[in-house]
Amino acid sequence: MSHDEFKERRRHVRVELAAVARVNWGDVTETYHTSNISAGGVFLLADSLPEAEHEIELDLFLPQVHAPVRAKGEVVWFRRQEPSGFAVKFTKISQAAAELIRLIVQRHGRSISEQT
Repeated sequence: MSHDEFKERRRHVRVELAAVARVNWGDVTETYHTSNISAGGVFLLADSLPEAEHEIELDLFLPQVHAPVRAKGEVVWFRRQEPSGFAVKFTKISQAAAELIRLIVQRHGRSISEQT
């Protein structure tokens, strides 16, 4: 699926947000920075990319949140040009974690609109 096709299917509001994500797949553990996030997924900046449709586990270390947000997800698309990285769709996330992300997205979206 191309980036544009996936973008048209988004159901969640997505905002730019810099955070850290620790990602595990197979025997590999990597640390990435986020580019944007929504209650449905996240885009991770990366030079080395996991395989498409690869299931991953991730811990998101979000600003002003004391404990990492844990989720499982699926790599749904890649971007190889700058900024390179990959999109992850959450496949398993607790209701509390999804609600926390929604609140962060909502608060972050408001603070951006107040700046303009």
